[in-house]
Amino acid sequence: MTPTVHILFGALLLLRQAISLGPVPVAPLSQQPPRTALSTSNAIKVPGESPAYHCSDPSDDIFQIRRFDFIPTNVRIGFYQTARFIGNFTSTTAANPWLSITGSINGRQELSPLYSAPLCDIDVFQELSMPTPTPGVDRSHWSGGEPRLHRACPLEIGVGYAVMSSPPMPLTPQTVPEGKYDLRAEATTQEGRRIFCVQGTFDVTT
Repeated sequence: MTPTVHILFGALLLLRQAISLGPVPVAPLSQQPPRTALSTSNAIKVPGESPAYHCSDPSDDIFQIRRFDFIPTNVRIGFYQTARFIGNFTSTTAANPWLSITGSINGRQELSPLYSAPLCDIDVFQELSMPTPTPGVDRSHWSGGEPRLHRACPLEIGVGYAVMSSPPMPLTPQTVPEGKYDLRAEATTQEGRRIFCVQGTFDVTT
């Protein structure tokens, strides 16, 4: 993985280097050939502080996006960059949902995915009712607690509200060049059903 891609997946599109937690799952059999980001002239804007648009009508997507934010909003060298999705999963993803990033950097079309890995490699938090201990009572008698945000992955993501975010990643001249980035991020189930697909063009500046 090149330094440029290392920064892009962590800082801009909610990606994270895979941590070895067991056998590496395979990519969906239905994964499409790499595609560049499409024109956004008639596209639906994704709510939030980012330049993202839906790739097409998102009404049937498993993950319904409420907000997608770049933090800070402007992607600038010398900053730590984080990206965050907020929304709802309308159904479970089943095991090993997959995320693929394609596009171009400074007008140079990438012929293979910039990143392709399990969606659960990023931070996915959901409101889950986890057991809470009762003083003097054996653990087998713990009661369910109030719904709070807990890590939802791996391997599948369940129905309900979720927050997905990348860890803060430093942007430096050595790791990501200035210029124009035209990217598309698409997540699918292993059966090929779309979880979400966003695309956008943005500039990295000093």
